[in-house]
Amino acid sequence: MARPRTLDTNGYSRLLGIVGWVVLGGCSASSTGPGTSTTDGAIPDTVATGGAMGSGGNGTGASGGASTGGAATTGGVGGGAGGMATGGSMNLGGASSGGAAGGAISAGGTRASGGTVGSGGGPGAGGSVGNGGNTGSGGRAGSGGANSMGGNTGGASGTCGAGDSNLPAEPTIPPACAALQATQNVAEGGVPSETSLDTSAIQKALDACATGRAVKLAASGANNAFVTGPLTIPAGVTLWVDAGTTLYATRNATVWGSAAQLISVAGADSGIVGDGTIDGQGGEPNIGATQSWWDQNAGSSGNSPALISVRGATNFTLYRITLHNSPKFHVKLGAAGFVVWGVTIQAPSKATNSAGTALNYTNAHNTDGIDPGEAASDGYIVCSKISTGDDHIAIKGSSSTGVQHLTIAHNHFGAGHGMSIGSEFTGGVSDINVYDLSIDGLGMGTSSGSSNGIRIKSDSSRGGLVNNVTYSDICVRNLSNPILLTPKYSTSTGSYIPQYTNVKIQNFRDVSGGSNVPMVTLDGYDASHLNSITLDNVIIDGITAANVAASYTTVTLGPGNVNFTPSGTGVSVAKTISGSSTPNPCADRWVTF
Repeated sequence: MARPRTLDTNGYSRLLGIVGWVVLGGCSASSTGPGTSTTDGAIPDTVATGGAMGSGGNGTGASGGASTGGAATTGGVGGGAGGMATGGSMNLGGASSGGAAGGAISAGGTRASGGTVGSGGGPGAGGSVGNGGNTGSGGRAGSGGANSMGGNTGGASGTCGAGDSNLPAEPTIPPACAALQATQNVAEGGVPSETSLDTSAIQKALDACATGRAVKLAASGANNAFVTGPLTIPAGVTLWVDAGTTLYATRNATVWGSAAQLISVAGADSGIVGDGTIDGQGGEPNIGATQSWWDQNAGSSGNSPALISVRGATNFTLYRITLHNSPKFHVKLGAAGFVVWGVTIQAPSKATNSAGTALNYTNAHNTDGIDPGEAASDGYIVCSKISTGDDHIAIKGSSSTGVQHLTIAHNHFGAGHGMSIGSEFTGGVSDINVYDLSIDGLGMGTSSGSSNGIRIKSDSSRGGLVNNVTYSDICVRNLSNPILLTPKYSTSTGSYIPQYTNVKIQNFRDVSGGSNVPMVTLDGYDASHLNSITLDNVIIDGITAANVAASYTTVTLGPGNVNFTPSGTGVSVAKTISGSSTPNPCADRWVTF
């Protein structure tokens, strides 16, 4: 289990403990259960921002009756803090959007149990933007069972993950060192003009910004957009894309040059935050070409750039931002200490591009959501929504130290290739804690290898040891592969044998509905590299013996019920089921993308 730690980001200390959390798209309230994912480049496999309506807490916990919410802050530009808590239904508040440059909002005042936020500070040079607290349900009681590990029960305050002692405090947005005004108006679903780019102005402001502060991109009158080429965020500096503002990546490949990402981050205490959007325009034809980045990715790894790449960083923060349509991976995350909180990722974010070509999840090739990789460690991905054309999350341990100590909690996934580990992890992956997760394939138009839940994948050319991984309180529906562990992801061979040990899946439910027929695969490499997995209260609606495949795996069933029994070459099963258990009801777990 990832260990709580104090992360000092953007010049502000994050004290461990829980404060008001932003509910993005109906993030569930607290879970405290134990608690990890990728698309590799070689084999192809997309939100509610603060201040907008979330879809509420997913639960039945006791938050009490409706509160009137908090008053808006009085200093600067106040957000609709607080909101209505209805004990598990829709939450209306939103986080403060912040004041103008130099005039920031105070930290939101004292939160009462009903979600009231006190008055904010007046305008001035200091103070960070308060959380604002979107109040949702008071926590969801997990299903569990008489002899199972039980569900994850949240506290009464109702904000996403509130009362979850596994997590650090919610980040805040630092004060602005400069505020840049949007330079053009772009209609929803449209594309910006590229006669003039904003790259130079944005980079100049970032380079001049003091440590612990942010460059704020904001709308101005009817103007709501910036267009940029590659940017670099210096150590200690944050890029803040404000509500109602979109930062578009250029479609001019010449401007990209050899850059492998739109935004590069390295060093300590940097971040990307705000209630606005960064759009990579991956599905749009590039200037002077007929193909888009996604077209170039089709059938191969492609050379398309990522949207955000974080390498060699410490204490990185990605907070409340919406990411759309990356040319390839949305976030490549190699940091020692990071917090991803309340983020929305979607590709595609619209039905057609400007040329009239239909866009869907199957042609948004290689658009992984978040890929903790290389030497990522001591990180948190929480209260976020991801729906993409590839892996939702893909953990890659390709450095000598691998990836370790990650907590992935209170998230909602739509279309995508899974909560994945792999395919490359020659350095190993260990101590991963995934809990309170929904993956909804209903209405997404995906199937077969593009429709996965929990997935660990590799082959002997790039494998290694995956150890001590727990998945708890997981709800999925209409997935072809709700659980898929394979050591032969491709035909590539080598000496890096994949092995998956001490994997535990508990309180997992695949709910009936949709056209996809569920298949469970628990395959190991050979008799010398046995996998080991525990299944506790795992129910796959509609599963048949013919759709359960297993090999070279030691399986423990129980103590909660499991409605299938794996068998196959090199498979041994220990049944420790006792008493009765209640399947995870998965009520109110689904959100809209």
